Amino acid sequence: RQEAPRVDRTPTAMRSLRRCRAVIFDLDDTLVPTSKIDRAAILHAAALASGDELPAVVAARFSELLKAEPFPPEPSGLDVPAWRTGLWERALGGSSSDGRAGASPAARQAYEAWSSERLSSFRFADDVDAMVRRLQSAGYKTGVLTNGHADVQRAKTAACGAGSLFGEERVIIAGEHAEQKPHASIFRVACAALGEPDGSATLMVGDSYAADVAGGINASLLATVWVRPPLEPPETGAQGSLMHGHLSAVPAGQPSPTFTVESVLEVEACLEKIG
Repeated sequence: RQEAPRVDRTPTAMRSLRRCRAVIFDLDDTLVPTSKIDRAAILHAAALASGDELPAVVAARFSELLKAEPFPPEPSGLDVPAWRTGLWERALGGSSSDGRAGASPAARQAYEAWSSERLSSFRFADDVDAMVRRLQSAGYKTGVLTNGHADVQRAKTAACGAGSLFGEERVIIAGEHAEQKPHASIFRVACAALGEPDGSATLMVGDSYAADVAGGINASLLATVWVRPPLEPPETGAQGSLMHGHLSAVPAGQPSPTFTVESVLEVEACLEKIG
């Protein structure tokens, strides 16, 4: 009796049969609910430093300043902690904008409390961690591509252990390179780190249409997944990304993502459809 040929089902063999071999994840508001964490940390800091003012009022003021002026202007010579201490000074009713000499004890306390609280909460949820590990066990190469200031993003990737989960060389912080998303060059950097330099077998997953979806399409990646969570009710005052706003629909005349989902946990189902 002739034996049936054995099918090699090792991750390496299975990967060679797939259209998609690699997955790049955005970090903020994709793998980690950054805006939710930030709002809670801002309110915590405001409650400690707001004095006679309502903490919610101070928190709202700081949130608006952070969204409008997240980083020091060039060439100010200020680092990010100094600049954001200055934002807290202004949110608390002071006039300092340089965050160094002249910053009140309350502003310094607010910045330190906010920074500490947000980083202590910046973690991958257990189900997200498990999903990434399942993809890796199945043979998918996985990595992270995040926009933002290098110092700020490095602190966050360290806090959540991204280097341990994905491998340090596969955690790409665009602020350390010449261009950020949506420029094609930074996608090429991320794809090369995953051993897929042309991107034709790579999936991009992110919450920003402009940076992740349009960027991935323009970089000629295999497919894109738009993680578009439902908008919160207007009365919460917490719609979308704290830093970048939120698109609820594809802009008119622009290409659509391959998939639109409400949670990064739906990526496995998308990969099954891609094959």
